[in-house]
Amino acid sequence: MFSEKRNVLQLLSLLKAHNISKFVVSPGSRHIPIVISMECDPFFKLYSVVDERSASFFAIGLMQSTKEPVGIICTSGTASANYCSAINECLYQELPLLIITADREEALRDQHEDQMIRQSNMYVNIAKMVANLPLVNTERDAWFNNRLINEALLELNHHGCGPVQINIPIPEHMDSFTTQALPQERKISRFDLDSINWQNISQRLTNKKVVIVCGEGFVPTKNQLNDLELFAKKYDSVILSDKMSNCHTANSIENAFAILQALSGKDLTEIAPDIIISIRANFSFNPELKGLVKNLRTKGFKIQNWFVHQSGRVVDPYQGLLTDIFEMDEFTFFRNVALQKNDEKEESDYSESWKVISESIEEPKFEFGHLKSVGEFLKRIPKNSVLHLANSNSVRMAQLYNVDSSVEIHCNRGTDGIDGCMSSAVGFASNSAKLNYLMIGDLTFFYDMNALWNPQLRKNLRILLDNNGGGAIMHMPQRPQFALDLLPNYISACHNASAKAWAEDRGFKYYSARNAEELQNGVDALTDVNVEGPILLEVFTNLFDDVKCLKEYYAQIDRNKLDKSLTTRSKQVIRKVCSILGIDPQKIKNAIHK
Repeated sequence: MFSEKRNVLQLLSLLKAHNISKFVVSPGSRHIPIVISMECDPFFKLYSVVDERSASFFAIGLMQSTKEPVGIICTSGTASANYCSAINECLYQELPLLIITADREEALRDQHEDQMIRQSNMYVNIAKMVANLPLVNTERDAWFNNRLINEALLELNHHGCGPVQINIPIPEHMDSFTTQALPQERKISRFDLDSINWQNISQRLTNKKVVIVCGEGFVPTKNQLNDLELFAKKYDSVILSDKMSNCHTANSIENAFAILQALSGKDLTEIAPDIIISIRANFSFNPELKGLVKNLRTKGFKIQNWFVHQSGRVVDPYQGLLTDIFEMDEFTFFRNVALQKNDEKEESDYSESWKVISESIEEPKFEFGHLKSVGEFLKRIPKNSVLHLANSNSVRMAQLYNVDSSVEIHCNRGTDGIDGCMSSAVGFASNSAKLNYLMIGDLTFFYDMNALWNPQLRKNLRILLDNNGGGAIMHMPQRPQFALDLLPNYISACHNASAKAWAEDRGFKYYSARNAEELQNGVDALTDVNVEGPILLEVFTNLFDDVKCLKEYYAQIDRNKLDKSLTTRSKQVIRKVCSILGIDPQKIKNAIHK
């Protein structure tokens, strides 16, 4: 029988999954739940050495003999201090020593408790990784505990071998040992170019619904996009991307942000993915996609997440779905997996269903306001220019409109902060021969206004500044009256400032717009390639009207305009899409034949 403590059960389950069986144990009581549970499982081979210093060097001998990881286990307190010499030896000899130290709760540290020292950070300078496990009281605790253990065990031989500590809190060292079997814990595996079996990966993907999530990164080369497109074609995969992905392929869905808003609450059975392959950095539809995945999981869908990245890092954004890490260039991954499949493509219409839904999403249409100014500008931005999107509402609104594929788009989406958005645009433009446009909101602009106080400022920079007098995005999740009464003074920092004086002082040609006619004239000037810059167009709108329009658009996205999208599609695709969107197929049939 095994321990009743969930963090202990998870640890033992993953030790078995990663095939680490040999442990040198020194006496004590805090680690009783671990050691007695190990004794109940014939997988584990235990060695008893009383002195911890000697035990750790004994483990070195075992590793030298077996050429595999070996663990050492001790109780809390000064017992762990005796491991330091051997850990240093393993660091420089590059041996995969796993140090499991039992501990008391973090809240009791330095509180005159018995057998409790600062062992949670004792080895930070001599171990490859220190994993301080949580007490497991909730499912999120369990996910975090699982992830940390996986990460620690993978680190033993990642980029060379070395020592790793797992510090596990055990509040009560006594245990009832009533658990009959270890749980089946999620194991994370990591592959590199030397260890991967390409044919096996291809077989795992065959006949699966595959979604590739393409985040922000350097603009892909033509050859890289060809590799991605070939993979997507052969496995009928869909590529969810946003404007900053600069990922233009036949299977790219570039309005994923709007689609995920439209699909909220719909029957998602037909488009639920089996595997999500994550590549590159962050993306604008992150919360929406996580919401979709969470919804699918609550309905019993089994989804795997694969992370393809040269760092080989453990990144588990869907909290428990990460199963495989591929430590390599993502386009190398796609090219090699695609080459394993001889037939042209799978007999499937998975990507086609996504494309139909994508084409059915209409762009916002309003007479005037923030959305109107964004739409008018993006429709007319010159080809082969560069567009910089500031964080907050600017980057979100840009996802709702089509932008010519020749336009290179960037945004500081790594952490989503508003600080420095304009400075980054100025820096890029200083080394660019193209026209550089920045789409930015008022708080973000004024926060970073020193960016224009810069000797590197060039004439190729043009700015669309949407000024609605505050941080509109803070009002989006709130009830209208609550937002109106409580947010303006501090949370959304409402104001009456204008950029006119500062822009003109810094040498910009300044234009402003307060109605639809002035907006048209201002956008004409802003996008005129024959006019020398720098240019700034400041569009004044009403914050509360802007919030209302955006909420209305999200609530009323037209998902029924499918007549043109479905005219060339098979009946099977039509039935699927209508089922997803909750539409009577007969109505679509009638619309097509009109």
